[in-house]
Amino acid sequence: MSMKRSDKTTRHVSRKRKRPSKVAKPKRRTATATSRASEPSLASAEQRILAAVRRIPSGRVSTYGEIAAVAGLPRRARLVGTVLRQTPAKRGLPWFRVINAGGRSSFPVGSDACRRQCSLLQAEGIEFRSGRVDLKRYGWPERAGGLDEWLWKLE
Repeated sequence: MSMKRSDKTTRHVSRKRKRPSKVAKPKRRTATATSRASEPSLASAEQRILAAVRRIPSGRVSTYGEIAAVAGLPRRARLVGTVLRQTPAKRGLPWFRVINAGGRSSFPVGSDACRRQCSLLQAEGIEFRSGRVDLKRYGWPERAGGLDEWLWKLE
């Protein structure tokens, strides 16, 4: 005796899933005409970044964030990295003088690019300790001390 599906005594109870209430997503900020007018064009920003990198003296290093600040683009450190990556090597730019905020090369440790950057910096007299450069000693532009340091100089 075969039973058809419709003859079964138990039936499937469908349970509706509760759908989560739609939460309003935070709106993305859109640039307005006034904010775009105050922002420099990409070409202008690129030129200012390259000019800032050229100003780093021999025997000194700077971070991506500091270059952005010198170029008038605070908080745009990633843009500095992008511009340096896209700049042709034949321009004679001292790209190797730009390091990350931790005092290390941003290239992967042990890579040819990392070794090349470190050797170029060492040729300029910059010392590495545990793979890091002392930014207080070799950093450019000179870092202004904090309030405590300034107050101690007054005495």
